[in-house]
Amino acid sequence: MLSFVRTRRWIVLLGAVVATGAVVGAVVAAERGPRVPSGLEAAIENEPLVKVLDFPGGDGRAGRSVFVQPTSAGFLCLWDAPDATPRARQGGCNSSEDPFAGTQMFISFAYDGGPAVADVKDARLIGLAAPAVTGVRVLMGDGSSRALSLRPVAVAGGRYRAFGYRSGLGDLRRGVGPVAVIASDETGAEIDRQATGFGE
Repeated sequence: MLSFVRTRRWIVLLGAVVATGAVVGAVVAAERGPRVPSGLEAAIENEPLVKVLDFPGGDGRAGRSVFVQPTSAGFLCLWDAPDATPRARQGGCNSSEDPFAGTQMFISFAYDGGPAVADVKDARLIGLAAPAVTGVRVLMGDGSSRALSLRPVAVAGGRYRAFGYRSGLGDLRRGVGPVAVIASDETGAEIDRQATGFGE
């Protein structure tokens, strides 16, 4: 399982597994070197998650959900997981004071299989957008794009817009996957663009 989380600040948990009292996985701090802030591991394991979206199962793939987890450790976490119990999660955490790390979106991208795109069995992009974002689309590797629905979400006093995209099996078999996420404002102007790293 590979997981990519876009961030410019604070920490990223890649392929985090929360089980039996421990967080297992690679930890990357964008500015300060590898570390997990005090109390965050326990908060991730024990504190409640808020489900904001679902990816229905089908075509041999199990259903999954998107969760937001505000923590007492001062971080807001975004997870792609089978359920809200402490099991395998993909995603990461940013400071609750700046959850978008100076941008307009907090995104996470995870996929199963690879390394070639055609060998990927499942690919999921999840994200939270700032209130200024009124449109989000995913740019695909073949130049096409997919418009995503935005769902208003209120968590721990913050207002966000949640979105998610699960790649179609037909696209994956053709070697086509999401390469960037583009946010626009109410005028249609692009206000943020973040690469997924897929296929690089």
